[in-house]
Amino acid sequence: MQITETWSVSSGRIRDFFLTQNDARENEDGSFSFGQCEVRVSPLPPRRVGRFSFPQTHLVFDGPKEDTETIHRRFVLQFISAGG
Repeated sequence: MQITETWSVSSGRIRDFFLTQNDARENEDGSFSFGQCEVRVSPLPPRRVGRFSFPQTHLVFDGPKEDTETIHRRFVLQFISAGG
């Protein structure tokens, strides 16, 4: 199963999230593993709207359905916010 998303969260905050997960590990290439799911974190150029600038990070969660859904749900619950 693969989930590909772009989030308006800095790659540093996302990396910090994965580093604090006791059951995830950082790989030599900078990706993260959770069970058999690999998570690739790629910073993108900021999105500019007028004079405002928003961070962007591209994420790819790739692995067996159970592991992928578990870590993706945990990630979403950490970074989703109601009303912006």
